Amino acid sequence: MRRWLVPFVVLVAGGGCGLAPAGPAAIRVDAEMLPWADVSQYRTYRWWAQPIDRQRGGYDEREALIDWRVRQAVDRELAGHGYVAAGTGTADFVVSYDVRLEGTSTSSFQDYLQYRAEGGQKDMGDSFIGYDRGTLVLEVHDVATRRVAWRGTASAIIEDDARGTRIDPAVQQMLARFPAAR
Repeated sequence: MRRWLVPFVVLVAGGGCGLAPAGPAAIRVDAEMLPWADVSQYRTYRWWAQPIDRQRGGYDEREALIDWRVRQAVDRELAGHGYVAAGTGTADFVVSYDVRLEGTSTSSFQDYLQYRAEGGQKDMGDSFIGYDRGTLVLEVHDVATRRVAWRGTASAIIEDDARGTRIDPAVQQMLARFPAAR
């Protein structure tokens, strides 16, 4: 093979890898119990803040839907672990969450392959221009000490997910690492 054809063949073969269909969207999950925390006595919980639809502040319909999805998923998973929402009574722990959306892009072929492996659907040129990565952070605060006892994070590429359908599996994977009530 002629020397000038080798880079062309490598470029075409390598570019073909990027066009392969992406697999299911991967969700990166991490969770940690802080060393000082003793959750063995936890039975009841409440939310740090009221749902968005009960707050003043100009939240749009999409934000209200995401808030509802996060709360429903967390409530369902905590109930499955044996915890009960405290309602108006005193709770053992308080749950808070934060959602972040970060615009990012690929800057190398290796970045592009990682993007595709995580479920990104854009071609190499569009992913170079940019895509969004969403991160959900859940925190459990100990009421007695007012300190964070547990923290979970989930991060995924967000494309064609305006309704927040990745929230349920993200919460499920995070809270799978949270101990059950005793």
